[in-house]
Amino acid sequence: MPYFSFSLKNKLKQDHFNFLNDNVANLKLSIQYYSKNTLLHKTLSKIEFKPFLNSLSYEKRLPIAKLKKTILICLPPSIGLGDAIEYGLAIKSLHLSNIFEKIGIAYVGRYKELYENYFKLENIFADYISSKDLVIYENIFHITLEIEEFKNQKYERTDIEKIICKYFGISVLRQKNIINKNKINKISIFPISKSPIRTMNISLLKGLIKNFENRYKIDLILDKSSIISSHVDDMIDSVLIKKIYPLNLDELLNIIKNVEYGIFMDSGPLHVAKILNIKGVLISTSVDAEILLNDFTSIGEIRNYYKSDYCKSPCGLTNIFNFNNKSGCFDSLKLPKKEIIYQKNLNSLQRGSLKQSYTYFIDNPVGCNKNISLKHVTNYIISKINENTKRFS
Repeated sequence: MPYFSFSLKNKLKQDHFNFLNDNVANLKLSIQYYSKNTLLHKTLSKIEFKPFLNSLSYEKRLPIAKLKKTILICLPPSIGLGDAIEYGLAIKSLHLSNIFEKIGIAYVGRYKELYENYFKLENIFADYISSKDLVIYENIFHITLEIEEFKNQKYERTDIEKIICKYFGISVLRQKNIINKNKINKISIFPISKSPIRTMNISLLKGLIKNFENRYKIDLILDKSSIISSHVDDMIDSVLIKKIYPLNLDELLNIIKNVEYGIFMDSGPLHVAKILNIKGVLISTSVDAEILLNDFTSIGEIRNYYKSDYCKSPCGLTNIFNFNNKSGCFDSLKLPKKEIIYQKNLNSLQRGSLKQSYTYFIDNPVGCNKNISLKHVTNYIISKINENTKRFS
């Protein structure tokens, strides 16, 4: 994870930096900026940009000795939508606690408008922050440096919101749940995750479509930019469902807002749905619903009880990993969890040809994913929709 600074002596052209969420035209010359955007660092490191730079150098993250009155929360780079929601919930609680006079949030990337519009937070920096803005804050708080529990997050998923609130000694805040009594005519299925072990297995998805397509309208929400989603898309050909491909975060958020009943895996849309009080169900695989839902009650859970000699679901693993040139999970690689999480260099487990293995694990789901009962999921959904229908009538 790079943490670096840069300073310009000539203006940059935006067309080389369209991947950023900030406009580089706003960068001022001879001002030091700080960032964690990996692609920005790679781009500025190219020979062709040398004439534009006064400096480009790595920075060391420094731990905080004592918390003071103003704080800049520095998020990890390239987080997913679900983690962005969890960080947002925690920072909102921190804001409402009034233990700091001023809170800033840096390196939120594409989630700036989410934090502004959904959490009503201020002082937000997307891809970089200037030295002039940085010095306003007495504490520069790098979350994954300061909080030990986040070190093994890929292999032992933790409750981000709860851990941050615990660190600062504040309460997790929840609004009163308002029961939505609208009649359900449509089911929205969100089968895709960034990880094959948290993506709905094809057999289950086909079964759910078959069981519900003659009773309800069905929307299947996919992602054209995802290898996993494209593979799932190719295998689902029902003419009675509607496939939807949101092009950006705003489109995805609008889709989730209008869900009547959602079927979710462990992915970003689940976390958006829970804070919007959307009705639905989470089908859990490798991560515990107590972590993912954490007292948000509009979404129920299909628990996973898979167990083998190498794991017990939910094991906390968020993705497959590469070990001795083989990709898989604790169970498929026949490795005890403790043999993995005590590795000296956990980052090495995320290298190699992981993404090339994604479609294999969609076609050959790991034990906890394959173990999900279509009958149990179907009966649960029917019972919950019937409960809602009774309320409506």
